[in-house]
Amino acid sequence: MPRVKKEDIYYTLLKQLAAVLVDAGEEYVTIMSGYPETFTRLPRMKMLETRADETVREIMTRLYTSFITPFDREDIGELALAMDDVVDHMEAATIRLDLFNVRDMRPEAVELAELTLKAVEEMQEMIDHLPDYKRDEMLMKKAIAVGQVEDGGDEVYENALRVLFREDETRGKESLAWLRLFDRMEHVLDACDHAAGVVRNVVLKSA
Repeated sequence: MPRVKKEDIYYTLLKQLAAVLVDAGEEYVTIMSGYPETFTRLPRMKMLETRADETVREIMTRLYTSFITPFDREDIGELALAMDDVVDHMEAATIRLDLFNVRDMRPEAVELAELTLKAVEEMQEMIDHLPDYKRDEMLMKKAIAVGQVEDGGDEVYENALRVLFREDETRGKESLAWLRLFDRMEHVLDACDHAAGVVRNVVLKSA
């Protein structure tokens, strides 16, 4: 019976990180959809952010000591850090719900959270195809799909601001709070596209 080739540890760790992103994306949607009733779930995002940090720390530690990596060590490091940024920004957005004393959820925020979940699910599939990056055409398709989700997020973000600043001007403080919150939520999707962009570059460099 032929031996099954063992997966490179970097791919294993990146897959673990992608799984944390999906868990965080699901929690993100749950919190945004039900807030303020979901206030007690905020610490769960911190736990997931910590779990992502631990995985990234292991990746970076290995990069400092490994002589051989499956693709450029700089790209591996940039990809891990970009994926970590996704969780960091999700956690930062949920924290701001409490800091800004949000009492009424806006539908655009829920929509941005749902798009984020879609983006990280596409990203997880992208990472699943990464080990065969020189031959697997699905890898680039998934990397492009993440960017397309981010494009959709830009439209939702712009519409959210359009609606926000056409409302009653007496809601000044609330509008400012939502402006900053929407900005942070857009950063989450930008981070998703950054990670996918690293993968797109890896594929193009190998062509």
